[in-house]
Amino acid sequence: MANKKVLMVDSDKKVLTTAKKLLAQEGYDLILSSDVEEAFDILSEKGPIAVVVCDNKLSSMRGTEFLTKLKSMVPDTVRILMTGHYDAQLIEDVVNTGEVFRFLKKPLDYKIVMKTIRAGIEENERILQLHARKIEHETLASEKTELESETAKLDTTIQGLKQNKKTLVVAMIALVLGFGMFEGYSSWAKNQKIEDTSIKLGSWIKYTNGTAKDTRTDLIWMIRDFRIIERRQPNGWEEANAWVEKINMEKYAGYSDWRLPTIEEFEAIYQEDGKQLAYDQKENLAIGSPEAFESGGGYGFWSNEQMGMKSARYFFFVGGYGKTDLKSYDNPTLSVRLVRN
Repeated sequence: MANKKVLMVDSDKKVLTTAKKLLAQEGYDLILSSDVEEAFDILSEKGPIAVVVCDNKLSSMRGTEFLTKLKSMVPDTVRILMTGHYDAQLIEDVVNTGEVFRFLKKPLDYKIVMKTIRAGIEENERILQLHARKIEHETLASEKTELESETAKLDTTIQGLKQNKKTLVVAMIALVLGFGMFEGYSSWAKNQKIEDTSIKLGSWIKYTNGTAKDTRTDLIWMIRDFRIIERRQPNGWEEANAWVEKINMEKYAGYSDWRLPTIEEFEAIYQEDGKQLAYDQKENLAIGSPEAFESGGGYGFWSNEQMGMKSARYFFFVGGYGKTDLKSYDNPTLSVRLVRN
């Protein structure tokens, strides 16, 4: 996390002074500001800024307003809000609009502050990696266009060779074999790289493509759930199913056969002594997810099991039990995690 820049904005200079003393040991570049306009100048002139930690009560505007403008100005910067007074409605409104990554309650516990900033920097690195992958995808798309253009030229040449049937057949066979060998090698190399970089965690194998395999059942699971990927809760069972279609359209990890798990499959991976934390990081409510899964997700997960026309089942990973509720059940604790055979 060295060289990562973190900007803290608070009208209370005592908070900034304390933060400077206690956070200096973390090694990243900490920038402090008590003025909103100065903070905007810092973002423009000293960027990129990985994380901004902002109080909700600033001198000239609310912190939520500042972070909204910040999102448009530097969308890759991770935003953390400090506040002494908040309720469930404030959290839901701000998180659902994507303005805030985490909350910090005042008076500040600097151990939690340091842990939250580290998580914010990791999130910023994930965002930057996604951008890099997008650029790589665009480059590949451009190369594909060039290849298609070259293929079109080859087709024109082949049309001129129709008078020599033997030559045409030989050329086509060579082309098919070459393409098949290239595709086969590319697929093998890709799978080999994933296997070579995998991590063994008990009965689980965690891969670098965002999946993990339960060797007891050979099922492949997404290590990140709906809440982590979409940064919000699903609004019910119908959206859980719609998300399956979206993930398959995007070919998450290269696959298009993801599905909602059964309650039995959830029960098979539940770990009673699990220590992972959910999206709200409540240590007294650790969830029984496998170590291979990424922390920060939901508590309960929709299954593919319907109960009549209006209800469906989900599995709760605090206590490890299945429950039935309305398909329209919209609760911040619920999420979606997909599996494939």
